[in-house]
Parts: sequence; C-alpha cells; structure tokens
Amino acid sequence: MSRFSLTVLVDNMTLADRYFIGEPGLSFLIHTDQETILFDTGYSEVFLSNAQKMGKSLLDLDYVVFSHGHLDHTGGISALIRHMTEAKNSKLPCKIPRIISYLLCFCPRPKFPHPNVGSPLRDEEIKRYFPTNLSEKPVWITEDLVFLGEIPRGNSYEKAEAGNRMIILPDGSKMPDHLIDDSSLAYRSKKGIVIITGCSHSGVCNIIE
Repeated sequence: MSRFSLTVLVDNMTLADRYFIGEPGLSFLIHTDQETILFDTGYSEVFLSNAQKMGKSLLDLDYVVFSHGHLDHTGGISALIRHMTEAKNSKLPCKIPRIISYLLCFCPRPKFPHPNVGSPLRDEEIKRYFPTNLSEKPVWITEDLVFLGEIPRGNSYEKAEAGNRMIILPDGSKMPDHLIDDSSLAYRSKKGIVIITGCSHSGVCNIIE
C-alpha cells in the first residue's frame, strides 16, 4: 500500500493565527509514493499563495485532476500556467503535469445572466500547455488511486437539475447542463476506500456506489 497524504490548499474556511486565504473554491495537494497530484485549482491564484506559505512547491506536479468544470474549481489554471512560465524564465526546475478530467470539463457553461461559469480556458488552450487525458472512463493514476470518470446517476433522489444552466458542446450545440462531468478520486487505503470529491454534483451515494 502506497503512502498517501492530502493537504488543503484552499477552501472557504481559514484557520485562526495561520493567515491563509480562503475563497469559495477548492484545491487539494495530494502526495503518494509515486506521484504528486493537484486536485482542482480553486477560483484564483490563492492556492499558489497558500502553498507558498506552507512551504510546498507546485513546480513538481505529475498530474492536475479536475473534479468538474465550474469556475471555482478550474479558475486557478491560468495562475498555474503563469507560475510555470515564470519558473521556466528563471531556469527553475519545473515539471509539466498531465491534466486528467472528464472530456466535457472545459466546455463553456452559460448561465443567465453570465456568459460562462465554467473554465476560463477551453480544451485547445489547455492542450497548448499540458498533455491531457480527458476521459469518460476511470483513469488509474497509481495502483491505489483512480479518477472515477463519469459517475452513473442510479439514484432517483440524487439528480443534478440543470435549471438555467447550459453547456456548449465541442460541435457548437447546446444542451442542459446536468454536470455529467462531475467526478472524484478514490484511494485504496489499508482501512478501506477514501473518496476525494469536489462539490459532489453527481450525488454522494452515486459516487460511493
């Protein structure tokens, strides 16, 4: 069984006397024996400044995994690109992480009156900077850690209603946004399965099943 640790880089809470910054977003830093994984990038550059205060480098990432495409989980990707670009300009060691997400993660998401509440970057822009694995199917990152891909919505009591949310598909067509890109990580530990999730739009029971 591999070593596993998870550090919260940003969420909507802060600790007294630590002076981290909180925001309505999410970012976790995960370490295993083999890999270093950033799970979501929050809304802004806050995950980077909090990581710096913790003495943690984000220049040695092997993977960046996105739970889903909403702006409060993908908004920091531009800040990560700037961070990596500045490191290269300064001739600092810097890995290029692979992006793992559901294949519709970076599609535009209009929600009236907002033109887009999804990722600030599209597929083609992401692929300009990172190798990508945009998958409907599970993707094993290590022998004990897996990205779950599309979560089957089997429970009638866990439905993600689209409301006035839409998603613009790669062919330009639109459909109601039922957040089918929402996914999670699962880690096989000595004490059982640990699930790392974002907003759980797919439904916690669906994710567990």
